[in-house]
Amino acid sequence: MRRLVVAACCLLVLSACSRPHERSDLSVGKDAARTSEVNRVFERYRLVRNAAIKLLDPRPLSTVESDAVFDIDSGSFEVSQRLAQKQKQDTSAIDVTKVVTPHFSKYPLWFLAVVRDQAKGVNRIQIFERAQAADPWLLVASPETVAEINLPELRSTGSKVMPVSPGNGKGMAMSAQAAATAYATTLGNANAPEADTVVNDSFIRQMRAAAAASTGLTGVKFAQRWTAEDVRFVLRTADGGALAFVTLLRYDTYKVKSGLTVSWPEGTPQQAFLSTGISGSGTLQYKHQVLLHLPGGNGKPRAIGQYGGVVGAVNQ
Repeated sequence: MRRLVVAACCLLVLSACSRPHERSDLSVGKDAARTSEVNRVFERYRLVRNAAIKLLDPRPLSTVESDAVFDIDSGSFEVSQRLAQKQKQDTSAIDVTKVVTPHFSKYPLWFLAVVRDQAKGVNRIQIFERAQAADPWLLVASPETVAEINLPELRSTGSKVMPVSPGNGKGMAMSAQAAATAYATTLGNANAPEADTVVNDSFIRQMRAAAAASTGLTGVKFAQRWTAEDVRFVLRTADGGALAFVTLLRYDTYKVKSGLTVSWPEGTPQQAFLSTGISGSGTLQYKHQVLLHLPGGNGKPRAIGQYGGVVGAVNQ
């Protein structure tokens, strides 16, 4: 049986490699969080995450993470378990460079924090959400940008920034939800009409390059499908546009000719999930959190950061 090895493509955060609470006396009708509380949130988050890393068990993370962040991190833990690898605990200083606290009249509450990772040269643009007053703050979004990229200035009234409904496209070429759908469609089909409505940015080019490598395998029929989840977190930018946190689901399916096997290099996440390769058909499942900037006016949406990884696989 002949074995075809797929070159492992490191998922980049545009130009950087990615892997990727406490109770308080806050009441509804106030800012989502204060700086002092944000510090406690991060201290608890790191404590729990480092405990999970020590155990190599994602279950403790469910008390500080949710949604796609938890799925992506759980996938990385499963990779480490299958490859008998250890993950490094985070002991560096917590460098929160910016905290943005929208004003809400009802739960859920959420806030944005920018965290600098000096070692990796990236900024993590993170969203923490609290569903009810008695619930903990959970990390629900964490796309990364290279340190050189500045976030667009956010529009504010006094000290309060302005959330935007995902379906509200006022002042922009489209709404955040429409942009997420168009972006996912473009990733799945470069010839789709939607491809003309978004910027052909670094993330799109990287994903297409990775797909092209798989498409070029002899004796293999490769297909890639992208879908966008419902958008939940959007902030108005000073230019009348928006900053949107978008979660994309990606499915890479391989149908392999009889007598062949597709495999991945030793130690890669793909190899961890599909250790024996694919000799019939199989699908790798990914999640990507993409930070989209929708300029005001007729400007096209573009990705300025991302965070993602393999979250599952099916081998038939």
